[in-house]
Amino acid sequence: MRIVGIIAEYNPLHNGHVYHLERAKALSGADYCIVVLSGNFVQRGEAACTDKFARATWALRAGADLVLELPSVYAVAPAERFAAGGVRTLHATGVVTDLAFGCEAPDLRTLYQISDIISTEPPALQEAIKKQLALGKSYPRARFDALFEYGVPKHMLAAIGQPNNILAVEYLGAIRKYASDIEPLPIERIGTGYHSEEIVGAFASATAIRKAIIEGRREILSTMPNFVGGPLLYDDEFIIPQEALNDVTLYAIRRMSVEALAALPDVGEGFENVLYRSVREARTLTAFFEKIKSKRYTLARCKRIAVSALLGITAEQVRKMTQSREGSYLKVLGFRKRARALLGEIAKRKTAPMILRNSDLEECPAIVRQNVETDMLSSDILSYVATQEIKRDLSGAVIL
Repeated sequence: MRIVGIIAEYNPLHNGHVYHLERAKALSGADYCIVVLSGNFVQRGEAACTDKFARATWALRAGADLVLELPSVYAVAPAERFAAGGVRTLHATGVVTDLAFGCEAPDLRTLYQISDIISTEPPALQEAIKKQLALGKSYPRARFDALFEYGVPKHMLAAIGQPNNILAVEYLGAIRKYASDIEPLPIERIGTGYHSEEIVGAFASATAIRKAIIEGRREILSTMPNFVGGPLLYDDEFIIPQEALNDVTLYAIRRMSVEALAALPDVGEGFENVLYRSVREARTLTAFFEKIKSKRYTLARCKRIAVSALLGITAEQVRKMTQSREGSYLKVLGFRKRARALLGEIAKRKTAPMILRNSDLEECPAIVRQNVETDMLSSDILSYVATQEIKRDLSGAVIL
């Protein structure tokens, strides 16, 4: 039995994602497809366009057989942690044979070479990264410039400069570290660029789609399946308005002490003092981000820190989750009826708890219960600001 895995956000799901799903199943010859999906908050440090159960339903309608939730500590994280969480979740099923991921060019050899250099991080590269960081650069920029200084060829630098390739390299590193029995399956991206705001025929990036939806541009409908585009464009209650979370996020940060801010993931070098001072000077979340963002602390990083504060995620929680063998879990968001045999096979071969309902938590390790509670809090927060009813965690998976 071949099972292909995909790690995704579907924020929102568009024609490029459908193409990727179809190619993943065709190229792998898979009997089933498992998607590990970010929950209510995504890597860019924002709430997803709509809740995780709605997006899980999209994935199932697009061709997935089973959708598992990517734990929040991995979903709201830099590329390395995001990739590690997705790979660890897929590996914990005990059944996944292939990992399909998008990239700008499916040159697996080049991606492996970059991954090898980054994973081993020779002393000379470590020193180059430290030097670049000392110049106040963000870690991704510092690493890129350090790789150039280290002597990495131009074609490899060009490859890692592409957003999808950055994640592809991290997936390869995570496979090597956590799941050496899973085969990587790169699939070339089609259509517009990752951050492009262009609409070209039936394809557009998620960035362009989110912008067009806010502007009410009907031509964006051609870039998504009907079951996605219609609700997003015409049902005002379906969308999670980002601004609705601004005040509650600002309040969550403002009520924290300097020590609590220092305990947030990805906060260091005294940045907690900047956070503490700036949140008291800013009257809006946007103004707060304007005060704290810098070359070193990019806007995306600042947003992830803010979401961590909102969800109560700490650096210690992240450390325990990423380093513990007991940290993984399989939280089911939805599945197709035809996949009941797949669920049965996972039940026999899994190396982590499978969670469908509250009673499944009783026998779970404490670290799993803590992280599921974080996932559940994200739903509670969303239900507070959303105009539509949000499906409750552990109230039952979506079944198609």
